[in-house]
Formats: sequence, structure tokens, C-alpha cells
Amino acid sequence: MARKARRARAESNESGVRAGDPRRSRTIRFSDSEWQLVEDAALRQGISASQLVRTVMLAAVEERLASPAEAALTPGHLALIEAIYRAVYVLATINREEMLDAERGNELDEIVAAARNTMRETMDEGPG
Repeated sequence: MARKARRARAESNESGVRAGDPRRSRTIRFSDSEWQLVEDAALRQGISASQLVRTVMLAAVEERLASPAEAALTPGHLALIEAIYRAVYVLATINREEMLDAERGNELDEIVAAARNTMRETMDEGPG
């Protein structure tokens, strides 16, 4: 426990390595073509492939930690959305026939346009 506390207080040096926090070998699997891309990018940067992977990975992790995770819809939520959509569709179809029979076609067109705009705005916002 005291060892972990010492690590947490350690200051990082210029390369991001904390004093008393030695690097260890880790395994990440790449296909040959993927690794060739990594090596080519590292060569263009003038650094080793392992340094490129480390730098890019740490930058991605820091970015992910800095921004909140996006909300994902669970299968239950997706099923609920589908059930609601089906019910609305049935009610809208029934209501459409009644409105057309009552010669309220213009009002129906306005409702449909408003619904499409709302759907478009909702889709642009995404979940969350």
C-alpha cells in the first residue's frame, strides 16, 4: 500500500515517465500490414515504432478520459423505441384516414412536416 502511495506522489519527467515507475513490456497484436503502417509512420516522424505506439496510445487515452463517454442504447431501450415507433405508426395511419375523410389534408401536411423536422433535429443531436 505504501508503495502505491509513493508512486501516486511521484513527479513525471519530460518523457512522461514517473520516477520509480519503470516501463514494462506489454503485448499488442498487429497484423503484418498494420505494423508496416506503424513503422512507416514512425519513420516519417523520426522515432521508433514502439515510441509512436506509446505516444499515440497515451494521447488517445488522455483524450478519452478528458471527454465524457457517449451514452449507448441498451437492447432494452432499442426494443422500447421500436415498440413505440410501431404504435405511433398505427395511430398515425388511423388518424390520417380520419383527417383525410374530414377534409383536413392541409392540417395533416403541417403535422407531418413538423414531425419530420423534429425527427431530423433529434437524429442530428444523437443519444445523450
